[in-house]
Amino acid sequence: MSGENPMNEIVERMSKGPSARHLSFRRVTAGQMIRGSDEEEEADGLVVVRSGSLRAFVSCDGRELTLFLLGPGDAARVHAGSMLEARRDGEIVFVPMRAIREFAKTDPELVLWAMPVFDRLLERSIRLIEDMAFHDVKHRLIRVLCDTAEREGRSSESGVVLSPPPNAEDFAMQIGATRQSVSTVMAELVRCGILQRFGQQSMVISDLGRLRRQIAPMPAADRYAD
Repeated sequence: MSGENPMNEIVERMSKGPSARHLSFRRVTAGQMIRGSDEEEEADGLVVVRSGSLRAFVSCDGRELTLFLLGPGDAARVHAGSMLEARRDGEIVFVPMRAIREFAKTDPELVLWAMPVFDRLLERSIRLIEDMAFHDVKHRLIRVLCDTAEREGRSSESGVVLSPPPNAEDFAMQIGATRQSVSTVMAELVRCGILQRFGQQSMVISDLGRLRRQIAPMPAADRYAD
């Protein structure tokens, strides 16, 4: 394997063997809901994103909290209670756990190549819990802005361009805050000159390094100084 997109390569290998009969390839459109309970054969398995993006979330009393976002090559374990939403048009593959167990017996390399993918998801989940417990809305929003810039941004002379830009509602769902709180912080970043918005077309982070420094850990010497 090249290692560049291990989960997609694993799916390719599975599709050429006996496990292929268990794979479910499907096209999804932005806004489409994907639930583990929709699977006819088995609700317990993996969803692998071939293209586009998905949002995994939980919902209670009409409020939603985004757990993590999945892009091409990412995968997530799903079960009957899982809820995902397609954020962009694309293609996904559902792989039942039975097929994964069968494939792992004949191709143990599967486990080694899949581990980094799940490590990333675990890291995101732990960071979400830490942010919700210990950091305010501004810190959480800046972290998500930095992550989004690294994942989807395009470098230009004026900074890092996000096009189309995430809106306040998208950010609010990712960080567990209200849309108004997110809009207030974004307006502050615009006034500081770090962020520029061009309607619904694009958003520019003019100084990503300066943005990162706002959430950088304080040196120990400063934290414990009198």
